[in-house]
Amino acid sequence: MPYRFKTGESLQKGIRRVVSEQVERALGELADTSLDQASTIHQVRKRCKKIRGALRLVRSGMKTYSEENAWYRDAARMLSDARDAEALIETCDALSKKCSGEVDAATMHAIRARLQMRRDTLMADEDRISECLREFEAAMVAGLERASSLRIDDEGYGTALAGLRKSYARARTAMQAALDEPSAKSFHEWRKRVKYHGYHVRLLREAWPTVMKARREETDALGQLLGDHHNLCVLRDRVMEDSVLSANEADLDEFSRCIDQRTAKLEKASQPVGGRLFAEKPKHLERRFAEFLRVWSKET
Repeated sequence: MPYRFKTGESLQKGIRRVVSEQVERALGELADTSLDQASTIHQVRKRCKKIRGALRLVRSGMKTYSEENAWYRDAARMLSDARDAEALIETCDALSKKCSGEVDAATMHAIRARLQMRRDTLMADEDRISECLREFEAAMVAGLERASSLRIDDEGYGTALAGLRKSYARARTAMQAALDEPSAKSFHEWRKRVKYHGYHVRLLREAWPTVMKARREETDALGQLLGDHHNLCVLRDRVMEDSVLSANEADLDEFSRCIDQRTAKLEKASQPVGGRLFAEKPKHLERRFAEFLRVWSKET
C-alpha cells in the first residue's frame, strides 16, 4: 500500500498501518540481497524519515510521540556516517558535471579521491557496519511489535489537521528566515520543514488526489532544490576541513566559487516554488484541508 491513509480508515488505524508497512519494508530491504550495502542503507533511512513524518502529523494526539520519534531517529543515526559519505561522492560527481570547464579537472579528481577514500575506509570496517545493521534491524523489529498498539486520542482527523497546520506554519516561517538571511543553516532548516509538509500531503492524498498529487510534486521539487543546496554546503565544509586538500588553497578557489554560484542559483530557483506553496496563512490552509477531509469522509 502506498504511503497514504485509506478511505474509510480511522486515523489510529491508518497510523498503525503506515508505520507497520514502512518498518516491514525496511526489514525487507535489509534482507534484499539484490541491493548493495549503500543502497540498503539509503533506503532504510528513508523509511525512518517517513515514519517520523507520519508520527509528527499526529503528535498532538499521541502520548508516546516523543518515545516513538526518538526511536526511529536514533535508529537512522546508526547508519548516518555511511550514508553521508556516499552522498558526498554523489554530490561531487554532480558538481563536476555542472562545473565542467570552470574547475580544474585535477582538483575535482583529487577531491573525489579523498571522499572515496573516506567512504571506503568506513565501509571497510565490515564488523562495525554489520553491527550497525544488526542493531538497526533489532530496532525495526521492536518498533514493529509496538506499531499495532500505537494510540491516537482522536479517531477522526482533527489531530491530523493540527499537525498539518503546525508543520506548514513551521515551513512557512523557515522559508521567510532563509530568504531574509540566506545561509547554509537557514536553508537546511527550511528543507527539513518542507520534507515534513510533503510527507503530510502524501498521507492525506486521498482527500483530493489530483490536487494533493500536484502539491506533492511541488514539495518534492522544492525539496530537491533545497537538498542539493544542503549537499553542496556540506561538501564545501568537508573539503575545507580536509587538511590535505585545504593545503592547496589556491586550487580550491575555483571549487568554492563554483559552489557559491550553484547555491545562489538554487536559492533563486527555490523562491517562486516556495512562494506559491506557502502563500496561504496557516489557518487558511487548515480550513481548506478541513473541507477536503469533510467531503472525503462522506465518500466512505
